[in-house]
Amino acid sequence: MMNSGFSVKEELSEGAQGPQEPDAFAYFVDPAELTQLVRGWPEGMRLLLCMDAAGLCEFVVFHNDEEHAVFDRVADILDRPVGSFAVSPEVEGHPTRRLLFSEENALLKAIQDSKTLEETAADYLINYNFAREEGLDFDELMRPRFEFDEGQGARVTTDKIFPLGSRNGRKRRKLRSGPPEGYVPSTEVKSGECFYVSLEMWLTGGRMRIASDPDQPLPMVPTLARDIAFRDDFASVYIPRDTLASDWRPKDDMVIDIPAELFPAGFSDSCQRREVKVAVMPRGIFVEFGAPIEVPEQPEPELLDPSALAPQPVAPRKSLWKSLHIPLIAVAGLGVTGLFSTIIAQTTGNDPAPRATATPAVFETVAQMQP
Repeated sequence: MMNSGFSVKEELSEGAQGPQEPDAFAYFVDPAELTQLVRGWPEGMRLLLCMDAAGLCEFVVFHNDEEHAVFDRVADILDRPVGSFAVSPEVEGHPTRRLLFSEENALLKAIQDSKTLEETAADYLINYNFAREEGLDFDELMRPRFEFDEGQGARVTTDKIFPLGSRNGRKRRKLRSGPPEGYVPSTEVKSGECFYVSLEMWLTGGRMRIASDPDQPLPMVPTLARDIAFRDDFASVYIPRDTLASDWRPKDDMVIDIPAELFPAGFSDSCQRREVKVAVMPRGIFVEFGAPIEVPEQPEPELLDPSALAPQPVAPRKSLWKSLHIPLIAVAGLGVTGLFSTIIAQTTGNDPAPRATATPAVFETVAQMQP
């Protein structure tokens, strides 16, 4: 990332008393940025840019070990004593010039467009290591060959990057009164009720839906909103107030759909479900995107054993005859047994009675007296 801040300081109006802002400065390039801007940049080497209001913009390479001594070189290039020029990013003991985001981008692009920086840095490192190993005075013997001139292409004018004004100081802007852009004074706020509700937003059917809970049935038909606008950092979205009824209140339901293609590329892909804060105001509906909501993963249904899904063979039905043949045999057996019993009983009953061995006389006499 770029190692500098944004300029938030408003400049003083013309004629105001105060110290004059330095009209020259040195920009130290972040080593991490440098390796991305210049392919093959040698390790241990640094780069700074010297600039002034006269149009000078010179690239200066140096070794990490020369970081503190390099300010004397900058003073020679800018023709100003140390302390009379600003530096960026901030270095303790030196005036600081905070660059605007656009200015810093312009400097980085100028570095990226240079064709000789990698070769110059590699050559410098070889000679620097040689002088240090041999005990030579690098500043006296080697450095002059690395002093750039306009013919080497390492010096450009600041007009190609951004203007710095005149050497006597830039024309200062008047202090802008009033609140920053995007804010409205309280005296200009339109009268009317404002409501604030916490809802959720999620992607469904190619639309970003704003409602209370995706796990519950919709209480109403969604209202489609197409005439929307995003804040410049895409942290919130504006929806026209007439999307909701004029008498809408928090007790009423809200279901708003916005086509996903209206959002920045990739926004809907990374927005599965998140919290949103909705402000319903007289001049519009403002939806501020909140933190994503972690949705617990649903357990996968257990797979049934395929054998359990196969149709089970049907047990063969027993025929009626097979079900009844045992009782019938039993009944038939009882019938046969009874028949034989009857035959035996009849046979026994027809046999002559055995002769009495002795009959009392009195009985025989009485029997004979019968007519």
